[in-house]
Amino acid sequence: MILYWKIRYLDRADRQFKDRNLYLNTRTLDPVTRAAVELVMENEKLHRQRGIVRYRYVFIEGKRPSGPRAPHGMDKTRAFCLHDYFEDEAGKEITRDEMIQILTGNPAARAIPPEARQHDIELMLAERTPIPLADVSLSAEETRILGYFVRDLQEMEDSAFMKDGPGSLTSGSRDTLQTAVSDEEIRSFVTIFRRLYMENEPANFKKAVAVFTKALGDHPFSKWVEGTAKQYETHLNATPDDRPFVAAGIRTFPTKRLIDVFLYTQYAHQPDERRQRQFGECLAQLDGNREILTWMFLTQMWKCALEISNAGNFIAEWFEHYCDHHKVSPDVLKSLRDHHAGLGTVEKEEVQRKRLFQEKVEQLAADLWEQAGRPDDGPKQFLVIAREQLAQVLK
Repeated sequence: MILYWKIRYLDRADRQFKDRNLYLNTRTLDPVTRAAVELVMENEKLHRQRGIVRYRYVFIEGKRPSGPRAPHGMDKTRAFCLHDYFEDEAGKEITRDEMIQILTGNPAARAIPPEARQHDIELMLAERTPIPLADVSLSAEETRILGYFVRDLQEMEDSAFMKDGPGSLTSGSRDTLQTAVSDEEIRSFVTIFRRLYMENEPANFKKAVAVFTKALGDHPFSKWVEGTAKQYETHLNATPDDRPFVAAGIRTFPTKRLIDVFLYTQYAHQPDERRQRQFGECLAQLDGNREILTWMFLTQMWKCALEISNAGNFIAEWFEHYCDHHKVSPDVLKSLRDHHAGLGTVEKEEVQRKRLFQEKVEQLAADLWEQAGRPDDGPKQFLVIAREQLAQVLK
């Protein structure tokens, strides 16, 4: 594999940004390092998470990678850059704050990320003050609300859909939705998500935020969580922006309507006439394209879940410290998974059937190999015929 990595770096001497081109022929690496580097580059998610940064030391600066080369066309070639990675002139990674400090000469300067919202900026610039804990006293009901919120938040964050995301939409002769998670895993996620999303749930996101902000008062963390909750509400009330697949301005339904019609027609309820009509109206605004509508639903639900998670983790961490300090335990029914370690440990019937069949194929291949006088290359050369013979007998 031939890798090209373009890096933006800041020269401390003249305070100018410059480009640095790095190259790597993975054939020059020892087998273990080569396998690790290629695995990172072939795994899109690890790549996005800056996994390659730990192998910065194996890259060289120059016009062409050195070392043995495969015949033309045999090596994969990858060119990439990391938008959140910067170096100084010596090749050492520097943060955005360090860049601003170099550029301004002010050691106290802070960089504001381009994606920062107003409440993010206010938290960054706020004076560090102790977080209220000892002087806070939650009622039994408030403790119960936060207890159930934290329980369900943890379940949501551990779900396959939360980790693998809403999938992708491929546009071609026809639009195609593809996801890493199964329909069953999406349904499982929706069951958890709706407990935090629905306003009539006893420990939903809005109620947890209200308890938390009341407990912390004017503390910067309280204001940040409140700001994130307002951003979440703005998101729900805004028209979902899912370009380039959906042109701006051709649909009018807000994100909340999109999520609600799926919850009330596909997941949590059997639809009544009103909800079914609303689903049809949303679909009509996309010219009847179910692939795009479902992709929009999954994407917007996932984004809302991320907003709940961002604020929820502040709440959960503070609540854990509160309970430890006051020696209280919320009156909450724990998740079934906390009581039954055996859930999901039994091999599924289909998996068992395939495993047993494969074991017998391998056994039969070994017998055929013995009958043939143990020719070179071992029993593996008989696997295909063994599979065919066993399948034929089992018909």
